[in-house]
Parts: sequence; structure tokens; C-alpha cells
Amino acid sequence: MSRRWAIGLVVLAGAALCVALILAAGLSPADRPNWEPVFGGIPLAVDSTGALTTDDFVVLPSRTFVVGYDNARMDPLWVSYSVTAPVQSGSGRSRPWKTDARTTARVSDDDFKYTEGDYDRGHMAPKAAMYRSYGQSAVDDTYTLTNACPQRHAFNDGVWGDLEDLVREEYSVALDEVWVVCGPVFDDSNRRAVLVKDRAHANLPQKPVEVPDAFYCILVDLVDGAPRALAFLIDHGEGYSRVNAKTRLSTFLVSIDRLEQLTGLDFFWSLDDAIEDPLESAPAMRMW
Repeated sequence: MSRRWAIGLVVLAGAALCVALILAAGLSPADRPNWEPVFGGIPLAVDSTGALTTDDFVVLPSRTFVVGYDNARMDPLWVSYSVTAPVQSGSGRSRPWKTDARTTARVSDDDFKYTEGDYDRGHMAPKAAMYRSYGQSAVDDTYTLTNACPQRHAFNDGVWGDLEDLVREEYSVALDEVWVVCGPVFDDSNRRAVLVKDRAHANLPQKPVEVPDAFYCILVDLVDGAPRALAFLIDHGEGYSRVNAKTRLSTFLVSIDRLEQLTGLDFFWSLDDAIEDPLESAPAMRMW
């Protein structure tokens, strides 16, 4: 814990900036008196030795979510947000996607245009959930390209959409608040081959955003002040299914420790070890 607390100090200034930006945007303390940017500390990107990775990694606060962005891959490594009981119905108005000027990658809409495969600009902080909990201004922020990963349409509209629907339609209503952190998983040995093949097409962007091999999502809920979690690892090849969505999603449950191994991220590092260790060491036995 001491090592992680030490390197965590590097990002505390970013967390303070998140709070200041959120409050300045109109989410007053009276509206959300206990709100913080993320649950359990901003996820840390670490290498195999546990050292903090900072060269290409930047924390980008928004009004209702926070992004940990990798300028080299041109993908968010994680996006964290929370959902509460909806204050309105609907999904808000769509917006044009926009470049995030806070990054060195400066990804544009053209960088998501692939000649092979049917790819969406997949929201990590989802439009509909942000609208129902926070309103249209939150929706506008979700259309920043640092909040998107290339997702095959069948995945985005299929199993990933099912997971977003479950959080928005069931968990946000039944539970006081659900914290979410999600993002991509990369298999570097496989990914290099795919990018080389894709670059053979003359009309592909010179700097294509990397296509993830899988995606993860962690949900956290507090029960009498104690956290419980559901952690999912879903291969990008998954798509539509006639199986009940909740039953199907249960087959993707893994431990948070497993996700940390695959992503190189350290989640919930600010929790006491007596809480963090059991939370992360084993998959949930069942869905909520």
C-alpha cells in the first residue's frame, strides 16, 4: 500500500482539478454533497515493476466522468463515472464527435475510419446514462473522442449495449449509486499484426486508433458502507445473442486482479488493504 500511496500523490492534483471543474460546471455540493471523481482512487497505469507510467498517459477530467488517456495508443485506458437514480427519461441529443485539444494525439473523427470491419465510435461513459443522471451538458462531454474506443458494431450494439442497459435501467434504479470504471484490453502481439495489415490500405488514416482485443468493466456498489464489485472481461469478438442478457453477462465475470494483470492498471489503490484485497481477489459469485 505504501508504494501505491506514494505514486498516487502524482495524480492527486488531477483529482482536485476534476472536483473544481465539476463544481464550476454547475453540479453544486447541494446536489451531490458526497460526489468524488472516481471510487477508490484514480486508476494508476503501472509497468511490470510497479513503476508509474507517465510518458504517454494523461488524466482528463470532464464534468461528470474522468478519462485516463494513452496518447500512444490513442485510446482511453480507463473511464470512470457513476450513475444514480434517473432524474429524467430519454437519452439526450446526439452531438458531432470532437477532438480533445488537451492531448498530444489530437485524434480526429477521420482517425476512426477503418476500411475493414464495421466499427463504431464506442462511448465509454455512455450517452444515455449520463443524460438520465446529469442532463444534456453531460451528454455533450461524452462526444469527445478521448471518451471513445473503436468497437465493432455488433459488440457495441450487442453485449456491451446489454451491459450499459443493465446499469442504466436496473442498477441505477435499484441501488443508491453505482460506480463504473471501464476501458479496453490490448494483446500487443496480436495488435501489431492487425495494424500492419490495416495500413496496407491507402485510404486508412496515417495514425489509426488502436482496435482493442477485449473490453473490461467494473461496477462497484456500497452496501452498508462496504463495497462489492462485479468485474467483466468481454472479448471484442462477442456480439448479439438470444440468451437472456443478465445470464449471458454472468459468464464474463472475472476477478479485478485478473483485469489488473491484463491492463497494467492498479484499481482502488486508495482503499485499505483489508477492504481492497477481498474485493479484488476473486470473481463475484453471481450477478446482483
